[in-house]
Amino acid sequence: MRPVTENPVLYNILKILANSDMPLGAKSISEKLQERGFSVKKETVQYYLRMLDELGLTYKRGLAGRVISEKGLEELKRGMIRERIGSFIETREEYAYRANFDPARGRGLVSLNVGVVEEKDLDISLELIKRCVEVKMAMSPLVKIYENGNGKLSVPDGKVGIGLVSTSVIDAALIGSRISATPTFAGVLQYLDWRPMRFVHAISYYGSTLDPVDLFIKSGLCSVRDAVEKGYGTIPADVREIPMILRRRAMDVLKMLEKAGINGAVYVSGAESDALGIPVSNYRSGVVVIAGSTPLAYLMEKGIEVDIRILASYERFERLERIDELV
Repeated sequence: MRPVTENPVLYNILKILANSDMPLGAKSISEKLQERGFSVKKETVQYYLRMLDELGLTYKRGLAGRVISEKGLEELKRGMIRERIGSFIETREEYAYRANFDPARGRGLVSLNVGVVEEKDLDISLELIKRCVEVKMAMSPLVKIYENGNGKLSVPDGKVGIGLVSTSVIDAALIGSRISATPTFAGVLQYLDWRPMRFVHAISYYGSTLDPVDLFIKSGLCSVRDAVEKGYGTIPADVREIPMILRRRAMDVLKMLEKAGINGAVYVSGAESDALGIPVSNYRSGVVVIAGSTPLAYLMEKGIEVDIRILASYERFERLERIDELV
């Protein structure tokens, strides 16, 4: 039998369910398929869902709709490589466009990366994240604490989640100011005397089926501990391109973000053809942004067991808490 994921409609149904934090019905799935360019009627989606149920890839959760099963997630991971290439960048773009953070007002939705740690490690984890904030190796001093039964994010018993502002907030703010921002590369950024110098490794987002930043963190190629504590080390970062003619407007947006407490952008290229060593297309400017998960990588290097969940949740910016009020 041919793998289910060789059928692009079935593959995208599984993908839609995997990216949803709640059960979905046939009507909602049909609408989301339409957004992806598939014209599939609700009745046809119902037929496909019954097929996926029989294969154990999805299951009904009462009257609320379908959710993807563990078997379905595994099938999705083995899905057709053509569909998966660049799939993470699609997720990044989706989060950027769904967020509506307004840096001028300091209000709106932002996406968060979440690190899940043992409850006993919460205090020391917050102390270490605060240290990253102090040396400007964190996106923001604002965080969200998730406990079991608190909010829509699932956290196991005995553990707690620490939500950190993700880099997509910068993309969302640029898009909100009519500046198209296209993430191009993720890499390992070298620091010297607490200043960003150059990229020493890089992976194209469009050639990857996985999150390159996550790969760099787990590969051991980063030395966030040295960067934070000594000022000389390497941290995960990425680059997005914007039109060169909008560079000045983008700089104004980044200044507003900084006033609102978003400090992740560390470099914006000008007439040069690269952004700290990463090539930039003609008539484009490269914006270098440190990874929102950098403090979580620091926790790992300090020996704290942490489950890093990239783009795991949305929260209203004004409901986040300052880390120095929690430590």
